Amino acid sequence: MAATDTYPARGFGPGLPPQGAAVRLQLAGELLQIEGWPEIVAVRSGEAAARCQNNGLLLEWQTPQGRCGLLLEPPAATALAGWLPPAGSHQDASTRRWLWMVLFLSFGLPLLLLALFFGYRAEIVDAVVARIPVEQEKSLGERLWKAQGAQLKLIKGAAANRFIEETGARLAQARPTPYRYRFFLVDDASVNAFAMPAGSIVVHRGLIEKAASAEEVAGVLAHEIEHVEQRHALRGLVQELGLTVIWSGVSGDVVGGAAAEWLKGLAAMQFSRAQEAAADAGGYERLLAARIDPHGMASFFDTLSRQQNDMPGALSLLSTHPGSAERAAAMRTRLHTAPALPPLAYDWPAIRASLQKNGAAPASDGAAIKSPG
Repeated sequence: MAATDTYPARGFGPGLPPQGAAVRLQLAGELLQIEGWPEIVAVRSGEAAARCQNNGLLLEWQTPQGRCGLLLEPPAATALAGWLPPAGSHQDASTRRWLWMVLFLSFGLPLLLLALFFGYRAEIVDAVVARIPVEQEKSLGERLWKAQGAQLKLIKGAAANRFIEETGARLAQARPTPYRYRFFLVDDASVNAFAMPAGSIVVHRGLIEKAASAEEVAGVLAHEIEHVEQRHALRGLVQELGLTVIWSGVSGDVVGGAAAEWLKGLAAMQFSRAQEAAADAGGYERLLAARIDPHGMASFFDTLSRQQNDMPGALSLLSTHPGSAERAAAMRTRLHTAPALPPLAYDWPAIRASLQKNGAAPASDGAAIKSPG
């Protein structure tokens, strides 16, 4: 307790009501000063005895006017731990044990809980996400899109729009889902796509222009839909931004700064290796359910691998994001048992050309390449 700190307590003794009175304590060296008695009282450490009393600590001492006492709550008792006389009896030992318990509850337990949080962060986040109802997730996704969708340079009315909307709907409807999916095309030359909570899928122009076939983009869409179905984006937001920010989105208290951070986090979100592998595996099964050739997913990873600087060999295992070549190899293992499926009935060169007709500049060889998450 610092010299200027005061703590509440309840005083009993001469001049006070039988039920006691509220007083305040201040420690000055060996003296415990008490304000709130008919006059200021000072008690020395050696003059007082301490014992446990219900949920508090009772200090007692004798004066010429009679016996006095102070009932201390845990904050004051903890602050006085160093002021109390040394333990010399069974009662003193019991009091010290009580004080150690108070100290643990005040300081040790929060530190222990913090250590447990960081040690089991993934499990805690998963448990939290599992308790967020789908309806609240939908509200979050809708408010996020309304807050930030206007800031994206959307492409509308192109053949590429029709393609991602039709193919995305086909993939989304291939399996039961609680979400309503929407697919947006953004005038951005980077090769990227990302999913917002509850079903808004954003595809960059650069991804359409770099993909060699409709099946390659279908593979990316299936992958992003699986991120939504497995709630990876929601989990990432809970982990990175915290429950306070998530709740502000669910409750409607979305402000520009927080929403901007959300969008930036979604567009650049790095899912874990396990999440990427799960989205790849789920995307493959979704492609089969939608009767779309899954070979395009593997060939798109090959395209990325040729244009990215993937880490060679075992170094790739150190990345939180699996390398594109590694993902292509895993996909080819599944393709050994894939059935033969007809190609998608789209004129892919015409779809890519439609982006230029809509005023978008073609992606250059130096366009940013980012593995879709």
